[in-house]
Amino acid sequence: MAFSVDLVVDGRNWKTYRKNLLRLAAKEKLVRLYDGTDMRPVDVTSDEVKAWQRRNAIAKQYIAGTIPDALCMRIMHLKTAHEFFQYLSSLFEMKKDNVT
Repeated sequence: MAFSVDLVVDGRNWKTYRKNLLRLAAKEKLVRLYDGTDMRPVDVTSDEVKAWQRRNAIAKQYIAGTIPDALCMRIMHLKTAHEFFQYLSSLFEMKKDNVT
């Protein structure tokens, strides 16, 4: 699935980027990973954990592959797609110069 907008390093296109990322995530049934409601399962089979890890890796890659290296280096230590998304949201959500 193609992603149409990469995030610029200063985040001025955050709103457009976020909208496109969440649209792609919805098509791939990954939105819950970004909003934190699909958390790593506990007390379940290893197959269920592996399935979650696979979905989480895909959701993280959608972000890592569409942001500048400078931002990617700042989030790569984070474990979940939700943490990736939250970090970027906290960095750019309140910027006044974001365009839609």
